[in-house]
Amino acid sequence: MPETNPESEIYRKQTVEGKALVKVLWTGGFDSTYRMVELSRHDVIVQPYYLSDKIRRSKNLELRAMSEISEDIENDPGTRCRILPLIINKASEFKPDRKIVEAWKRLRNSSNIGTQYVWLAQFAKSNPGMEICIERGSSCSGTSYCIRQNGKLREINDSGLIYRVLDQDNSNTDILALFGSMHFPIIHLSKMEMLENYRNMGFSKVMEKTWFCHTPVNGETCGVCNPCKQAIEKGLGFKVSAAGLKRNELELKYQRFLWFKIWKKFRYRIYGY
Repeated sequence: MPETNPESEIYRKQTVEGKALVKVLWTGGFDSTYRMVELSRHDVIVQPYYLSDKIRRSKNLELRAMSEISEDIENDPGTRCRILPLIINKASEFKPDRKIVEAWKRLRNSSNIGTQYVWLAQFAKSNPGMEICIERGSSCSGTSYCIRQNGKLREINDSGLIYRVLDQDNSNTDILALFGSMHFPIIHLSKMEMLENYRNMGFSKVMEKTWFCHTPVNGETCGVCNPCKQAIEKGLGFKVSAAGLKRNELELKYQRFLWFKIWKKFRYRIYGY
């Protein structure tokens, strides 16, 4: 059963005007947009945040997706939430402290967690209770696996809002250093489960507008960046362009060859994907 009346303030949502304030790190992607859609069915105030990276080539496409999706959610007759204007922060503003960096290095030895979680940890530390949309992973090395192996997830029911947090008393210090300030609203869901829920809530068109590709080619998904590869692997290949699917197919076919590895480096330097 979900837990009510959590004891620690780190587990609770803040309130504004008597309503829960839900802070969401939103990228315009499939996972974080799912949470925005889910929250639309609650009488809450949603404060979305976006972290801007100067080398992120997908920024404009992500911001456009979020603008269009916000409008769609707000115009939906079933929407009960109020979405506040997007807050954009520069990722460079959040310099991770030594404790976070050292914890990440130790966890990295046994799990495949990306470098982004170093500065995301500092961002969440500055914004306790930030919702980070990590899905339920299927691998034995990814972020979700790392969290479950090193910590105990605790399900919270805060006035009807369901999410998970790391139990502060039953999780190791390294995992708490990285993820202890975060709330996890979708870590129990797979992409296929979210896809079904999108459709059940009547937000299929919103789902189609989500953007996840980090290195777009002529305004289309590239098919070979990590988010594109993961989308294809997890059944969302229909959201990748035809050209992107072809690039992905060729990469799978030739990735073991040295000449292709050299070509990939050249391709990225010249074409940016």
